[in-house]
Amino acid sequence: MKSTLSPFFRVIFTPDDFFEEIRHLNNWKLPLTHLLLLAVWLSLGSVIAWSLGVDGGNPINSSLGAQMDVYPYWKDTLLPQMGMWSYPIAMGLIILEMLIITIIFTPLIYLVFRFLGGSPQSHGMLCAFQAFVYGLTPTAFGGFLPVAGLITGVFATLLQFQRGPSITLQNRKWGSYVLVVIFLAYAIYRYWNRELI
Repeated sequence: MKSTLSPFFRVIFTPDDFFEEIRHLNNWKLPLTHLLLLAVWLSLGSVIAWSLGVDGGNPINSSLGAQMDVYPYWKDTLLPQMGMWSYPIAMGLIILEMLIITIIFTPLIYLVFRFLGGSPQSHGMLCAFQAFVYGLTPTAFGGFLPVAGLITGVFATLLQFQRGPSITLQNRKWGSYVLVVIFLAYAIYRYWNRELI
């Protein structure tokens, strides 16, 4: 149990050391388990918060696009038609979208950081996967609550798209920082206009 929860705290408090350590692990099971635990926790927390009246479609209350995408569908369609069954369905949809987004962004992160001069590695795709998945970790600490959703979402974005990949893919050049600034500016603009995906 301790080894399962340890990454949740280490990513938050010592991200550089954590990403440097996992870069040497050639293991898909650990980050995949972490992603599934995180997805279940966030989806459960989200539907509980929604049932208590938190507006999950608002970027201040939700740290992930998956939550903001599912919330209007849950509120307008699932809840009126399915009642209590809408909660587990919404959880499943959040988990599914998190998995799909991870599948899409992992190769993109790998290609971009490799293009910007990252070191060639035999398990580069795994390193990109580790950076993206473990970068999501801050959202576990209130990513479905008012204000905390915004703060944890911004921190997670920085870890996912800059700190994590720059360490695991060994690319600490200025190009990666410029890319992150451009990407974050665009993502924040889309996020606030509720057009992230």
